[in-house]
Amino acid sequence: MAEGAELRGRRIAVTGAGGFIGAALCRRLAGAGAGVAGIDSDPAARPRIEAAGATAVAADVTDRDACVRALEGADAVVHAAALVREHGRMEEFVRVNVGGTVAVLDAAAAAGAGRVVHVSSVVVYGYDAPGELDEDAPRRACGIPYIDTKSASDRIACDRGAVVVRPGDVYGPASEQWVLRPLRLAQARQLAVPAPGDGLMLPVYVDDLVSAILLALERGEPGRAYTAWSGERVTFGDYFDRIARLGGMRAARRLPRGLLALAALGMEAYAALRRRPPAFSRRAITFVSRRGTVSNRRAVEELGWKPEVDLAQGLERTEAWLRGEGLVA
Repeated sequence: MAEGAELRGRRIAVTGAGGFIGAALCRRLAGAGAGVAGIDSDPAARPRIEAAGATAVAADVTDRDACVRALEGADAVVHAAALVREHGRMEEFVRVNVGGTVAVLDAAAAAGAGRVVHVSSVVVYGYDAPGELDEDAPRRACGIPYIDTKSASDRIACDRGAVVVRPGDVYGPASEQWVLRPLRLAQARQLAVPAPGDGLMLPVYVDDLVSAILLALERGEPGRAYTAWSGERVTFGDYFDRIARLGGMRAARRLPRGLLALAALGMEAYAALRRRPPAFSRRAITFVSRRGTVSNRRAVEELGWKPEVDLAQGLERTEAWLRGEGLVA
């Protein structure tokens, strides 16, 4: 049976529907014939959600009562809402990433939704383990709010019977973290990685991730986690070199970790003066310094997932989108 075929006619609620992953998911679900409620707390997200074929619903995932109303009549829920950045206070990450997950799970139970898919992240595996980890490896915490709260919400979702999908480093058209932000740094001649640039990326093109989530909706086992990334061995140095060329640089700079941290500290101080998020921070260094990989066999063997877009194809599509948007020459 084709991926998504079992979703026709079902009512699916998607939290974080105005985001990069959420909007792509709404688009695919609507195309598969599902009725989609796109939930987001940002009023500016409404046009994106409606353009994706979903009904826009305004609700904050940290508000349990609002979630109960938003999920009324839903057959299934995909919880994709989260704070996805490396800067900010732990309290805010706990409120949204942990408290929001609990509120959505409570509301889904109250609404009688038969299936919840929680969109987690490979950050739960940490960044220091060499070799290949399997899907049952212990979750890690390291003091970085995003990593620690994604690990906590992952555990809660598994314990409460959600199907958990752990995406790799998700890129593609409109990706803020892995396309637009590094592109802006490249255009400012500031894109750099810790020398020698051998941190390992776990890339997954956004359309392939959406396929994994749809399969998890149809076939995933409650309380079980599935990791979704392409399986290609790619370094962050190589990936950012390709982004650098789009931004007019020959390659991303390789800087000693200490020097890169010092440059990031300067960016943080400048951003604080302007009351804006930093273009690059010391915490971001962790996210491009992974020492090992993670198995994706469970998603392939149990869900029948097969990533279709390799990095070269994905970046070709992304470059075409960037040119169409006038973001690169």
